[in-house]
Amino acid sequence: MRIMRVLKKCLALFAVFMAFSGCSKPKTDEALLRAIVENVASSAREKDVKGVIKHISKDYNDDKGNDYDSAKGILIYEFLRSEKVSVFVMGVTVEVKEERALVNARVVLVRGKEVKSIKDVIPEDASGFKFSIVFRKEDGQWKALSAKWDDTGLLGLL
Repeated sequence: MRIMRVLKKCLALFAVFMAFSGCSKPKTDEALLRAIVENVASSAREKDVKGVIKHISKDYNDDKGNDYDSAKGILIYEFLRSEKVSVFVMGVTVEVKEERALVNARVVLVRGKEVKSIKDVIPEDASGFKFSIVFRKEDGQWKALSAKWDDTGLLGLL
Protein backbone atom coordinates (compact mmCIF):
# COMPACT_ATOMS: atom_id res chain seq x y z
CA MET A 1 0.00 0.00 0.00
CA ARG A 2 2.73 2.42 0.95
CA ILE A 3 4.53 1.81 -2.33
CA MET A 4 1.31 2.62 -4.22
CA ARG A 5 0.94 5.96 -2.37
CA VAL A 6 4.55 6.89 -3.12
CA LEU A 7 4.10 5.89 -6.76
CA LYS A 8 0.90 7.97 -7.03
CA LYS A 9 2.66 11.00 -5.52
CA CYS A 10 5.55 10.60 -7.95
CA LEU A 11 3.15 10.37 -10.88
CA ALA A 12 1.26 13.43 -9.64
CA LEU A 13 4.50 15.42 -9.37
CA PHE A 14 5.53 14.24 -12.82
CA ALA A 15 2.16 15.37 -14.24
CA VAL A 16 2.53 18.81 -12.63
CA PHE A 17 6.07 19.11 -13.98
CA MET A 18 4.92 18.17 -17.49
CA ALA A 19 2.04 20.66 -17.33
CA PHE A 20 4.37 23.51 -16.38
CA SER A 21 7.05 22.54 -18.87
CA GLY A 22 4.42 22.47 -21.61
CA CYS A 23 3.48 26.05 -20.71
CA SER A 24 6.98 27.38 -21.11
CA LYS A 25 7.41 30.01 -23.76
CA PRO A 26 9.07 28.72 -26.93
CA LYS A 27 12.44 30.24 -27.73
CA THR A 28 12.54 33.06 -30.25
CA ASP A 29 14.39 32.57 -33.53
CA GLU A 30 17.03 35.01 -32.28
CA ALA A 31 17.54 32.94 -29.12
CA LEU A 32 17.71 29.73 -31.16
CA LEU A 33 20.35 31.20 -33.48
CA ARG A 34 22.42 32.46 -30.55
CA ALA A 35 22.21 28.98 -29.02
CA ILE A 36 23.41 27.46 -32.31
CA VAL A 37 26.47 29.76 -32.31
CA GLU A 38 27.30 28.72 -28.75
CA ASN A 39 26.68 25.05 -29.60
CA VAL A 40 29.04 25.24 -32.59
CA ALA A 41 31.72 26.91 -30.44
CA SER A 42 31.31 24.24 -27.78
CA SER A 43 31.50 21.47 -30.40
CA ALA A 44 34.65 23.06 -31.84
CA ARG A 45 36.26 23.06 -28.39
CA GLU A 46 35.48 19.34 -28.15
CA LYS A 47 36.59 18.72 -31.77
CA ASP A 48 33.12 17.30 -32.46
CA VAL A 49 32.60 17.36 -36.24
CA LYS A 50 29.00 16.09 -36.01
CA GLY A 51 28.17 18.77 -33.45
CA VAL A 52 29.21 21.46 -35.93
CA ILE A 53 28.09 19.92 -39.21
CA LYS A 54 24.51 19.33 -38.01
CA HIS A 55 24.04 23.11 -38.20
CA ILE A 56 25.22 23.38 -41.82
CA SER A 57 22.85 23.09 -44.79
CA LYS A 58 23.55 20.51 -47.49
CA ASP A 59 23.17 23.52 -49.87
CA TYR A 60 26.01 25.41 -48.13
CA ASN A 61 28.30 27.53 -50.32
CA ASP A 62 30.62 30.33 -49.29
CA ASP A 63 32.58 33.03 -51.10
CA LYS A 64 35.79 30.99 -50.76
CA GLY A 65 34.35 28.21 -52.93
CA ASN A 66 33.54 25.76 -50.14
CA ASP A 67 30.42 23.62 -50.20
CA TYR A 68 28.99 21.30 -47.52
CA ASP A 69 31.50 18.52 -48.23
CA SER A 70 34.44 20.95 -48.29
CA ALA A 71 33.34 22.46 -44.98
CA LYS A 72 33.09 19.01 -43.45
CA GLY A 73 36.56 18.12 -44.77
CA ILE A 74 38.06 21.30 -43.34
CA LEU A 75 36.54 20.54 -39.95
CA ILE A 76 37.85 16.97 -39.98
CA TYR A 77 41.34 18.20 -40.92
CA GLU A 78 41.37 20.90 -38.24
CA PHE A 79 39.96 18.65 -35.53
CA LEU A 80 42.38 15.79 -36.23
CA ARG A 81 45.30 18.04 -35.40
CA SER A 82 46.58 17.12 -31.96
CA GLU A 83 46.62 20.59 -30.48
CA LYS A 84 44.09 21.95 -28.03
CA VAL A 85 41.58 24.51 -29.26
CA SER A 86 39.90 27.22 -27.21
CA VAL A 87 37.05 29.18 -28.77
CA PHE A 88 35.44 32.33 -27.39
CA VAL A 89 32.43 33.98 -29.04
CA MET A 90 31.84 37.68 -28.52
CA GLY A 91 29.46 40.31 -29.85
CA VAL A 92 26.84 38.16 -31.58
CA THR A 93 24.16 40.05 -33.50
CA VAL A 94 21.16 38.40 -35.12
CA GLU A 95 18.78 39.74 -37.77
CA VAL A 96 15.84 37.48 -38.65
CA LYS A 97 13.68 38.05 -41.74
CA GLU A 98 11.10 35.31 -42.15
CA GLU A 99 12.92 32.10 -43.14
CA ARG A 100 16.39 33.65 -43.34
CA ALA A 101 18.71 35.20 -40.81
CA LEU A 102 22.06 36.95 -40.70
CA VAL A 103 24.30 36.24 -37.72
CA ASN A 104 27.44 38.28 -37.13
CA ALA A 105 29.92 37.12 -34.53
CA ARG A 106 33.41 37.92 -33.38
CA VAL A 107 35.42 34.83 -32.45
CA VAL A 108 38.72 34.43 -30.64
CA LEU A 109 40.57 31.19 -31.39
CA VAL A 110 43.53 29.93 -29.38
CA ARG A 111 45.43 26.89 -30.62
CA GLY A 112 47.97 24.75 -28.84
CA LYS A 113 46.82 25.28 -25.29
CA GLU A 114 43.61 25.22 -23.36
CA VAL A 115 42.46 28.61 -22.13
CA LYS A 116 39.49 28.69 -19.74
CA SER A 117 38.64 32.40 -19.89
CA ILE A 118 38.93 35.18 -22.44
CA LYS A 119 40.76 37.15 -19.72
CA ASP A 120 43.57 34.57 -19.87
CA VAL A 121 44.19 34.93 -23.61
CA ILE A 122 47.64 36.15 -24.55
CA PRO A 123 47.34 38.22 -27.76
CA GLU A 124 50.33 36.50 -29.42
CA ASP A 125 48.64 33.10 -28.97
CA ALA A 126 45.25 34.07 -30.40
CA SER A 127 43.58 34.71 -33.72
CA GLY A 128 40.55 36.91 -34.19
CA PHE A 129 37.82 36.35 -36.76
CA LYS A 130 34.69 38.23 -37.82
CA PHE A 131 31.99 35.92 -39.15
CA SER A 132 28.85 36.77 -41.11
CA ILE A 133 26.67 33.70 -41.51
CA VAL A 134 23.45 33.45 -43.49
CA PHE A 135 21.02 30.92 -42.04
CA ARG A 136 17.91 29.44 -43.62
CA LYS A 137 15.12 27.53 -41.95
CA GLU A 138 15.00 23.95 -43.26
CA ASP A 139 12.27 21.69 -41.93
CA GLY A 140 11.87 23.98 -38.93
CA GLN A 141 15.62 24.01 -38.12
CA TRP A 142 18.06 26.85 -38.72
CA LYS A 143 20.98 25.79 -40.94
CA ALA A 144 23.98 27.80 -42.15
CA LEU A 145 23.58 28.42 -45.86
CA SER A 146 26.70 30.53 -46.42
CA ALA A 147 29.39 32.25 -44.44
CA LYS A 148 31.95 34.96 -44.86
CA TRP A 149 34.83 35.46 -42.46
CA ASP A 150 37.84 37.68 -42.09
CA ASP A 151 40.95 36.96 -40.06
CA THR A 152 41.24 40.31 -38.29
CA GLY A 153 43.72 39.33 -35.63
CA LEU A 154 42.82 39.70 -31.99
CA LEU A 155 43.25 43.48 -32.01
CA GLY A 156 40.92 43.73 -35.02
CA LEU A 157 38.06 42.51 -32.83
CA LEU A 158 38.35 45.39 -30.39
